[in-house]
Amino acid sequence: MSDVVRTQDLWKIYPDGTRALKGAEITVGRGDFLGVMGPSGSGKSTLLHLIGGLDRPTRGEVFLFGKRISTMDEDDLAEFRKGRVAYIFQFYYLLEDFTVLENLILIGEMIGVKEAEKKARRILDFLRLSHRLKHKPHQLSGGEQQRVAIGRALISDPLLILADEPTGNLDMEEGIRIFELFKNLNQTKGITFVVATHNPELRRFFHRVVNLRDGEVVGID
Repeated sequence: MSDVVRTQDLWKIYPDGTRALKGAEITVGRGDFLGVMGPSGSGKSTLLHLIGGLDRPTRGEVFLFGKRISTMDEDDLAEFRKGRVAYIFQFYYLLEDFTVLENLILIGEMIGVKEAEKKARRILDFLRLSHRLKHKPHQLSGGEQQRVAIGRALISDPLLILADEPTGNLDMEEGIRIFELFKNLNQTKGITFVVATHNPELRRFFHRVVNLRDGEVVGID
């Protein structure tokens, strides 16, 4: 199994002196379904942001698909991530003035997806949202909005999805449905997942779990 992600002595220290990560080292193999768990403030979001290149480490290295991204400039990094990495967040960040279908089409067109509308419709059908194509985000439930956000991530055919507390705004029943969907995508499409959550009820879904506390990896199981 080749590495999708590898971090080496990864530190993040903010200007106020907060040490969000302290020498974190993890490896994520192709096809892995990895959980990052720990209490609030343990460094979960920071780790995902550094892995995806949304932030820069204070020191240490991030290797993504075998390439060191820590020193890449923003344009090169954006081009490198295209078609490889997608993000799903706790907050859905949907475009409120656009329909469900348009939210996917716009992203598809921005990244150069051919026949973006056809592909968007196919993804939304897979996500059981075909009956919501013309609805706007405020007309959807929280679970439906998160499924639209997942569809937006899938439009680029990513190899890696980074999900930061993706069920944080959902009740447990809907959260489990989202994780079952992630598991299905992992098993049927081979997408690698790194998912941050503080919810112990979701631990059973992961192949492995990285446990964080106060910015340090305290165990992998």
